[in-house]
Amino acid sequence: MNIEKLIDEIIPPNDYQHRSEFSNTHIIDKLNNKERALIEEILINKLLIEEDFLIIETLAYLKSEKSLPILYSLLDKDIDDWSRIVISASIYSIKKDENMIDVAINAFKGIEKNKDVYFVYRVSRLFYYLSSFKNQKTDAILEEYSTDLEYLISANAKRALGK
Repeated sequence: MNIEKLIDEIIPPNDYQHRSEFSNTHIIDKLNNKERALIEEILINKLLIEEDFLIIETLAYLKSEKSLPILYSLLDKDIDDWSRIVISASIYSIKKDENMIDVAINAFKGIEKNKDVYFVYRVSRLFYYLSSFKNQKTDAILEEYSTDLEYLISANAKRALGK
């Protein structure tokens, strides 16, 4: 096994060409326990160097409890609300830390306050992170947006709710 090649397959360059519609779960699902542990360790080390959502989401998919101290420390930094939602959803995926629900909701409210021309596209992607909590509070936000007059917002909120 060429570990460098495998890491490049799991975490391709961070650009549209390489990451649009990209998923690495099928690669990770094929790994044995030893390979998964090695990949986990390498990704944790990469995360210490660069904050990359794909690395964070991959560690969450791996249910990497070893990555939790780093993920929590990222929340302590001065980061944007989008990052806060991704990180809190990832921590919740690994540990089911109920505090992460409020972290995500508060961050989402910060995005709501700063509506801009790209709001429709940004908020639509965030619905899927909120839905990953499978919680009454996050579902209530999605329900509220499911009746939004903007079609893309309501359609994505409904899809995130499984409707």
